[in-house]
Amino acid sequence: MYIRPSLQHMQLRNRILVIGIIVTFFTCKTETEQTKSFPSSEVVSKQMDSIMGESDLPGLVAIAINKDGERIEYTFGNAIWNEVTPIKTNNIYRIASMTKLVTSLAALQLVEKDSLGLDEDLSSLMPEMTSIPILTDEKELIDGENLITLRQLLTHTSGFGYFFTDSLLATHDASNWNYEDLPRRFEANTQFLYGTSTNWVGKLVEKISGLSLEEYFRKNITGPLNMNRTWFNVPDSLHNKIITCGRRGDDGSESLTEIPDAYPKSKTQNYDGGGGLFSSPEDYIKLLACLLNEGTYPDGQLLQKKTINQIFKEQLEGVSMDIKENYYQQGLCCNFEGLIKPTSNWGLAGLIDTEMTSYGRKEGTLLWGGVYNTYWYIDRKSGIAASIFTQYLPFNHSATTSVFDKFSEMIYKNYN
Repeated sequence: MYIRPSLQHMQLRNRILVIGIIVTFFTCKTETEQTKSFPSSEVVSKQMDSIMGESDLPGLVAIAINKDGERIEYTFGNAIWNEVTPIKTNNIYRIASMTKLVTSLAALQLVEKDSLGLDEDLSSLMPEMTSIPILTDEKELIDGENLITLRQLLTHTSGFGYFFTDSLLATHDASNWNYEDLPRRFEANTQFLYGTSTNWVGKLVEKISGLSLEEYFRKNITGPLNMNRTWFNVPDSLHNKIITCGRRGDDGSESLTEIPDAYPKSKTQNYDGGGGLFSSPEDYIKLLACLLNEGTYPDGQLLQKKTINQIFKEQLEGVSMDIKENYYQQGLCCNFEGLIKPTSNWGLAGLIDTEMTSYGRKEGTLLWGGVYNTYWYIDRKSGIAASIFTQYLPFNHSATTSVFDKFSEMIYKNYN
């Protein structure tokens, strides 16, 4: 005989069913979230120690963070190679082109204040830059016709190169050259050439703000982020924290030898926005964390979220990133093989990798590095940022990049 359940019984059954669904949902969510975490420090240290046992690197620091507040750091070796001075995350490195990220952020702060436009013609503001002629492939000097803008400087499409990234600039006779930079190599916004564009961004920041780049950074970026070991002119009290620098010969195959006289002997007045900073891994991860967290930091906001979105947006349209014919100076820089791909693009503050890596770093990751083999990336989709610090020439050497890949593989293991 069928007995119809009471209304109270049906309501109770429904409540139990709903509670069960909720419990199941949160249980599943918790299990999923638990899998997306970093391995323990003990696991990372054990695996990295094994990796470094097969490396000839005298020392390194690797750090990774995620948006959940987890952090993994690994240190190995000595800060001063011929002394027993265990390396720490607050030792100071020559970060070279990792300076470009800081300089780019400074300029974008001025854009947010409407002191500068991304697509503004800079000929009136910086005639000393825009008047520099173009050196053609036929070795003729001609005046440029296209306007130069901040966006082109930030994306290295202005035409400015380095002597070590362009063969004609490498042999350019500057004995009677009355300009503040080498000639440009093409009309703005027609090609990509890695070079001194960010140096000019630094000069723009100085001219508009009325401050030296050192002063501007301390007031608006490194100071607010408590990056107290990041300087163009490292304070005398911190000189003993600067680590040894070395080289591997022209082809990168020789044993590491120390570069003599690599320590600053006098203070600079020419603040190189493209490559002049010293910094520590501890400091630089604070900057990466700020960008990973949409421009915010514990005490404020460095940039607006809409600006952060622009930084990670591909900026090159119709401009190739194919570097197979690129010139680079052996023993120095910049062999970009494996770093820049034909599919790569450039944002407003670094290279954008448009492909997912084998270990799981997502497409859209922003990244770059410095000539002395220091590297960083920010993977917004995974919520991970990481960096590695070594100190020797030439750039893009596998002794560091391979270790960074292996370190990254560890921290991504539970994310895929």
